[in-house]
Amino acid sequence: NALAETLLHAMVAAAKADGHIDADERARILGRLSAIGMSSEDTAFLEAELASPVDIERIVRAARTPEVAAEVYAASLLAITPDAPAERAYLDLLAARLGLDPGLKGELEAAVAANAAV
Repeated sequence: NALAETLLHAMVAAAKADGHIDADERARILGRLSAIGMSSEDTAFLEAELASPVDIERIVRAARTPEVAAEVYAASLLAITPDAPAERAYLDLLAARLGLDPGLKGELEAAVAANAAV
C-alpha cells in the first residue's frame, strides 16, 4: 500500500539523517514492521530502501494531505532518537517541507516522546 511505503521511506530517511543507521534505529524500524506482520517481500523492500539514497522530495510529494504529512512526521520520529544535530536538522527540514504547523509539530514530538517513555 502506498501509505505504508511512504511511512517506511520516511522512517529509513530519518534513520539515515546522521549518515548511518545504527542498531537501535534498525531495530525500531524492524519492530514497527514486524508488529504489522512483515512478509518476506516487505523485508526485501526494506533492504532495498536501506541501500537507496535519501529522497526527501519523494516523501514530501507522497504526503498529499495534512493527515498524511502528520503521519509521515510521526513515523520519522518513531524511527530515531533525534540526539544528533543532523537528525534534528533533518526533522526540522522535513516538518518545514511538509508544511506542518509548529504547534502540531510540537504535539507530535511530545506524543512520540511520551510513547517512547512507556
